[in-house]
Amino acid sequence: MKIFCIPSWFAVLLIFAGLSSCNTGNRTDIQPLLSPAALPYLKNSKLIQVSSYDTTGGNNDKITIEPGKKATIFNVEGPGMIVRIWFAIDSRDPYFLRRVVLRIFWDDETRPSVEVPLGDFFGCGFKYRQYVSQYLGMTSGGYVCYFPMPFESNARIEVANETRQEIRGLFYQVDYQKFENALESDVAYFHAQWNRSIRTNYDSNYVMLRAEGKGHIVGVNLNMQSYDGQLGYLEGDDMIYVDGEKRPSIHGTGTEDFFSAGWYFNKGEFAGPYSGLIYKNDSLGQIAAYRQYITDPIPFKKNIKVTIEHGHGNQDIADYSSTVYWYQLEPHTPFPQFPIAGQRIPLRIVKPARMFEAENLKFKLGGLKSRVMDMSDFGPEWGGNKQIVIEANEKSTFGLDLNGLREAEYNMNLYYSLGPDFGNADIFVNKVKAGTISGYSPYTLPSGKVTLKGLHPGSGAVEIQFVVTGKDATSKGYNIGLDGISMEPKRVYIPDWYVIGPFPNPRKIGSMRRGLDTVYLPERNVDLQKDYQGGGRQPIRWFYVQTPENGLLSLVDKINPHEMVVCYAVTYIFSQENRKATLFIGTDDGGKVFLNDKEVYRYFGERVAEPDQAEIQLALKPGWNKLLLKIENNLGAYAFYARLLDPDNKLVVSATQQNGPLEKK
Repeated sequence: MKIFCIPSWFAVLLIFAGLSSCNTGNRTDIQPLLSPAALPYLKNSKLIQVSSYDTTGGNNDKITIEPGKKATIFNVEGPGMIVRIWFAIDSRDPYFLRRVVLRIFWDDETRPSVEVPLGDFFGCGFKYRQYVSQYLGMTSGGYVCYFPMPFESNARIEVANETRQEIRGLFYQVDYQKFENALESDVAYFHAQWNRSIRTNYDSNYVMLRAEGKGHIVGVNLNMQSYDGQLGYLEGDDMIYVDGEKRPSIHGTGTEDFFSAGWYFNKGEFAGPYSGLIYKNDSLGQIAAYRQYITDPIPFKKNIKVTIEHGHGNQDIADYSSTVYWYQLEPHTPFPQFPIAGQRIPLRIVKPARMFEAENLKFKLGGLKSRVMDMSDFGPEWGGNKQIVIEANEKSTFGLDLNGLREAEYNMNLYYSLGPDFGNADIFVNKVKAGTISGYSPYTLPSGKVTLKGLHPGSGAVEIQFVVTGKDATSKGYNIGLDGISMEPKRVYIPDWYVIGPFPNPRKIGSMRRGLDTVYLPERNVDLQKDYQGGGRQPIRWFYVQTPENGLLSLVDKINPHEMVVCYAVTYIFSQENRKATLFIGTDDGGKVFLNDKEVYRYFGERVAEPDQAEIQLALKPGWNKLLLKIENNLGAYAFYARLLDPDNKLVVSATQQNGPLEKK
C-alpha cells in the first residue's frame, strides 16, 4: 500500500476552499422566490407581514400622521427581502400625491435609497388613476409595489406627511421574506429617485438620473405637462449614457416609442405589463407614462445617465418630472436636495414660458411700498418662485410703463395672486379701463390671468395704471400681488400665396434628405403660367391658396404626396422705399427663405410648425419684392406660418402681384 503525503500548504488551501464552499452554500439564493418556474419548489424562508392592523382587535386598521410629521411604518432586522408594499391613504389635501413622501433606508443608512413622492413612486403624480403593470399599480383605491427589495441587516420605511392637513388614515401592508442566511455578494439593493424640471427652457436633454456605482436600471415613469397645451408634441428621443460613454449607449426613436405607444400618444390610454400610458389630460396638457426594464435591464459598471429630449432637439418648454427605479451595490451617491412640497405639486395654472417677471419691472409707486415675496412653498407656478407685493391702501394708485414694444397691437395677460390680505383693483391701459383684479382668498394661490385686449402702443409704449377699489369683507388688507406680464402680438399673416409641388426629397444619410438643398426650377424662375415636372415625373403647376385666419397653412391636403417632398410658395411685397422689414416664420419640417432670388434663411431638421419660430431681417427695395419659401417635409404634418412685422402699415403683400404701387385698404 502506498501512502501519499499531502503538503501542508495544500491542506490549508483545501480547508479554505471547504470553508469558502460552506459559506457560499449557506448564503441565501433569492432566485427561487422570484422565478415563476420555481413556484412548485419549497421555500427556505418565512413570510412576515407588517401592517397597520388594529392591535386592540377593532377595525381601526390605520394610522394617522399629523402635518409636518413622519411615521416609520416598517423597521425590521435582516437578512430579508420586501416582496410587496400596499397602501391606501385618506388625505384631504388635493395634492397629497406629491406632498406625501416615501423614503426607504437599507442597512442603517442615514440617507435614503428611495426618496419619491408617494403618487410618483406608484406611477402618477398628477392624479390618482387606476392601472396595473407587472410591478407597480394604482388598484381601486390602493397602491401596490411588487419590486423585490433585498436587504442584509436592516430595512426601514418612512412616510412623511408634508401636506398642510392630517393624514386621517394610512392603511398599509409590507410583506417580506425573512432569511436565515446572508444574501449572496452580488445581490444589489433597490433604489428609486425623483427629479423635476418645472420649466425646460434650456437646450440640453432633461436628466432623469445620474448614478455612480455598479447596478442596472429596471424602470422609469415620466410625468409631462406642456406649456402650450399641445400634448402630442411632447416628442423627443431617450438617450442613455453608460459608464462614461460620450455617445448614448441607447438612443431611442421618440418619447411615445419609449413607452411603447406611437404617433404622439393620440390613440388613447393603455397599460401593459412593462410599459403604458397611465394618465392623459388634454385640457391641462398632461401625460403620465411608464416603462419597466424587466427582460431588458440596463446594466452599468461605473455610472449611468438617463436622459430624454423635451421635444425634438429640446425645442419644447414643458414641465417634466420622473422617477427612475434601479438596483445597485451600496454605497450609492447621495441624492440631491429633495424639493420642498410647494415645488413638487403639479402646475395648477400654466403660464407662458416667456413673460416679464413683475419683480423685475419698475413700478411707479407714488409713495407706496413694495416687497419681493418668496413663493417657493406656495407652488411652482410663480416665475422665478417670486412675486412682487404692492402694499396698497384703500383707493391708492400705482402704475407701470412698458416700453420697446414693436407690434402694432397686443393682447396682454396680467398674472396676479390671491391671498388672505389682498384687495381689489381696476386696471387702466392708456387711461381706459381694461380689466379688474379681485384678490382675496383664504389661502395664497395663483389666480390665473386678466386678459387686456386690443392694446395699441403709442411710440412703442403702453401705460398701465392700477386703482385700488376696496377689498373683500374678510380680507386683512388691500395688497396687490403680481407675478408677471406676457404680451401676445395680434398676428396678421401673409394673406395669400402661389404654391407648387411636390418635388423629390431623396434620402441622403439616415433621416437626412437632400431636397432642401436641391435646386429645382422654381428657384431659378417663377413663371405662374408654366408647367413644371415634379416628383415621379408628374406635371405640376402653381396654384393659388389663401391663408386661414389662424395663420397655419397646411399643405397635407394640397400637395400629393405630401411626405418626403419639398414644395415652393411665392408671394410679393411692395415697398415705397428701401427699408428693413422683419419676417416671422414657422415650418414643418425644414425650410428656406429667398428674397429677390437671394437665400436669407435656412433651417434643416424635423419640427412641428409654430408661429414665430424664426425671425428674419429682410432688406426691401422700392417696388415689388419676390418672397419665395421652400418647405421640406419628411413624415406626417406639413405646414408653415409666415407674417411680416409692419407696425406702420406701409407694406402691401399680395400673391397676385400688380403693376405699380397699391394703396393698402
